[in-house]
Amino acid sequence: MSDCPDGTLALARCAAEAIRSLNHATLGEDGLDQPADAYEVLGELSLAASRLPQLLGQVGTWLAAALAGGRLGCDDGTDPAAAVSGAWLFIADARGSAAALARDLQLAQQQLAAVNGSPSRKDPRS
Repeated sequence: MSDCPDGTLALARCAAEAIRSLNHATLGEDGLDQPADAYEVLGELSLAASRLPQLLGQVGTWLAAALAGGRLGCDDGTDPAAAVSGAWLFIADARGSAAALARDLQLAQQQLAAVNGSPSRKDPRS
């Protein structure tokens, strides 16, 4: 875990890099071998997405506190309140989107619960 800004940024970069690596790993046919692999990947991604609303809320709370404490400014000398307020709107929207993503990934995972890598030998016409 991280208790310093550099560590926090490093963790965020690791999360982004992990997604990039997953994109590469699943690009060809070698990244997944069985439906159970897809099931597990969807489950882990659902879990990751379900944790984003809390993180985003905490970032927004930090911004609000830093603004209230007079610790923020803008490069152009304007009041940062409008920028922070705008960011908060997008953060709130992103929190909802992340929660919806987590639900959708979980539902996709549930659809695969009975899928296996061996096609049924039973004739589908019977």
